[in-house]
Amino acid sequence: MKNFSITLILALMGSLHASAAITEIRKEFPNQTAALPATAILSAPGSDASYLLCVYLSQLGSSNSLSVILKWTDENSKSRSFTFSAAQGVISNCDPIRILAHTAPKVETSGSYVGTYDLYVVGFGFWMTGSQGQGGITEPFANWHLTSGPITLLSPVGAATYLVAADCADGAASTLNWIDEVGSQSITVSPSLNGAFVPVHVAASKSLVFASGSCYLSVVNMGTPKLGSGPLTDYEVDLLNYTDVKWPNYVPVVTAGPTTTYVFAGNIAQVPNSAGRVLELLGDRLFLQILYADENGAPGNNAGTDLTFPFGIVGAGYRSGNPNNPFTFNITTAINDYSSLGWGASPKYSAEVDVIQF
Repeated sequence: MKNFSITLILALMGSLHASAAITEIRKEFPNQTAALPATAILSAPGSDASYLLCVYLSQLGSSNSLSVILKWTDENSKSRSFTFSAAQGVISNCDPIRILAHTAPKVETSGSYVGTYDLYVVGFGFWMTGSQGQGGITEPFANWHLTSGPITLLSPVGAATYLVAADCADGAASTLNWIDEVGSQSITVSPSLNGAFVPVHVAASKSLVFASGSCYLSVVNMGTPKLGSGPLTDYEVDLLNYTDVKWPNYVPVVTAGPTTTYVFAGNIAQVPNSAGRVLELLGDRLFLQILYADENGAPGNNAGTDLTFPFGIVGAGYRSGNPNNPFTFNITTAINDYSSLGWGASPKYSAEVDVIQF
């Protein structure tokens, strides 16, 4: 774990917005019999916007012939895409994106398939100001610490799509089982400091089961989107069009959080051709991944020189906090040229961080 010298940047406190607005995203494509062409997921926003989008695709067979492709235009007017796939079983994953004003993200499927398949897209829009759009979101339970199985978690009367936050870091993998309209499904959550945040679709009168393992679990039901308050609290930080990194200084995101589950989504992109250095986004006390962006503006992950996948960081963690010792979460950016980690003048970049308190 990296250690950072801590100098609060008061000038950046205006970038911090606790309890900002969340809007629900939900788009369903049931009973598909052919590849889905590129289809808008939501209405184009009037300004540049950040989203966390999750896809769930269910198809018969032990190996997948279909993948799901998310496409959008980023704030630098660059065309972007992210492919969701799985070697076998259900496709269930999330990706954070930032899109250009007056453009809409689209989803499509690619590959061949005989019969039918189901595709569900759910997620959140993040807004510094504005009205809450959580009226369709409910929270069946939060912070269940389960150490054995099988245990039935939920048995919806009607079909339901959930987002599951799992923190399973005890050294052993954990398993969730359920039945959707296609059949029996399963996800294994590997122990990780980063946790997991995944969509799950359960058919009417069927159950979501904690089959085995040891996890803190939190779940939200993604119902019909509508305006209104809901169970989630959002903390947002935007560092837009910056030309200096913020390390060893840090930027606070959560300053006084209670004991609960937190879901993290982070994204960084370099303005194309602004300079040749490589940038990083780092977080403390919640996630340890490093997100890179190269000089062409393509974000990446912490896999050495692989600078093209994924386009952001998503995770979940159960963290303790109380009035005498509140939970805090801070971010930094840095320059990494593979030989040194440092600060100073950097390429122009934009970074967005959202933390959802369950």
